[in-house]
Amino acid sequence: MMATQSDIDALLHEAESLAGSASAPSPTVSVPTLHHTSNRSSANGLSPQVQRLLKLTVPVIVQLAERHMNMQEVLALNVGSVIEFDKRFDAELELVVTNRVIGLGHAVKVGENFGLRITRIGTIYDKVRALSG
Repeated sequence: MMATQSDIDALLHEAESLAGSASAPSPTVSVPTLHHTSNRSSANGLSPQVQRLLKLTVPVIVQLAERHMNMQEVLALNVGSVIEFDKRFDAELELVVTNRVIGLGHAVKVGENFGLRITRIGTIYDKVRALSG
């Protein structure tokens, strides 16, 4: 199912109602101000259209770091090559949805897997705005 802009607008409207916000942040903000939020969420009272959107799956990415390299450098990479980034190894990692940062956290071990302990997360509005592309 492909979400239309009107679907996303409806979800934003209902997210604002759930969050109890009087006004939404400016849509020109590319990275939301991250802060602690409560885990309030309820599917009760949501329209069927919004309930359907809430069932969509989206890629959630934990971004370690980013660096730009020219093609010559990329072509020279081999097994064992080390790429250095301008980010401390113990710095918070970014939680990204559709190329927008919605939260920050630290790497944790979950059994034999990698996980992210979220330390800061955007508002419901920030998360929904990330879906609008």
